[in-house]
Amino acid sequence: MKAPVQAAWAVGSALAFAAMSAGVKFGFAHYGLFELLFWRNALGAVLIAGWALSTGRSIATPHLPLHLRRSGAGCSAMVLWFVALEHLPLPTAATLGNTSPLFVAVGVAVAARLRGLPSDGLRGRLYLAAAVGFVGVLLALRPTMDGTDLVGFAAGLGSGLLASLVFFEMRSLGAVGEPPWRVVLWFSGLASLVGLAGTAAGGGFSSHTAAGVGWLAVIAGFALVGQLCMTRAFGGRATLLPANLQYTNIGFAAVIGWFAFDDALSLREAIGITTIVAAGAYATWVTARAAPGPALPIGEPAAVAAAQAPARPTS
Repeated sequence: MKAPVQAAWAVGSALAFAAMSAGVKFGFAHYGLFELLFWRNALGAVLIAGWALSTGRSIATPHLPLHLRRSGAGCSAMVLWFVALEHLPLPTAATLGNTSPLFVAVGVAVAARLRGLPSDGLRGRLYLAAAVGFVGVLLALRPTMDGTDLVGFAAGLGSGLLASLVFFEMRSLGAVGEPPWRVVLWFSGLASLVGLAGTAAGGGFSSHTAAGVGWLAVIAGFALVGQLCMTRAFGGRATLLPANLQYTNIGFAAVIGWFAFDDALSLREAIGITTIVAAGAYATWVTARAAPGPALPIGEPAAVAAAQAPARPTS
């Protein structure tokens, strides 16, 4: 696949995930968090399972522990990201959800040091990228913050941290040759079960309205489109280009947030978000050199929505 085509798919996935994020924010007026988690993932799980069974593919896996770790971290990250979406402006939540490349950079640098690998200056660059990115996080903080904002910021950063763990689990699944569709199936299925359990514990499902069902369709539909576009974007040789182009998700979120929620960013917040994006893009590039393999997909948030397992690492 040629780079311009990959780029188009990457931008398409970014737009789809931004639209899905807006759907989640609207959905909170009709449903609880775990209900949204259930409906967000159930459609994908059903469609993929139906496709696999109809084509004679086995949904069973010999690598259940890897799937449980990947799905546990990914589901936890998605729950925290939904909390951030509920409490923060859409572009701010999107930015914090895409901080996982910064955490990955620190993890790769620490792992390389523990393994005694020669750094050639790469570890210092990884630490620098992470430090600059987290300065951007501080800049993005509002000058006056109440408890609700703090909850949202903590959830957004926690989501980015957990999504970085997914990155390493995805590399492990790729190393054992697990097919991409099965990775998505197990994550979607387990996330649906978590959503179902959380909904039952919270008193059961809410009554449906036409508006509520409409927003569920937006959430599930754009999530599926985003995953399909991401699979195509990372299906070619180039991975850094689509990984960095997916930061357009934040730009799309800013435009949608402005029109749909009147989310106007201050100059300080805009500078902070720009700093995070620049540091994240640089961290992605340096990580690709320090730990050869596929670049980290980002989107809703990074790696949580990854629709393909990494190819077998080259090192």
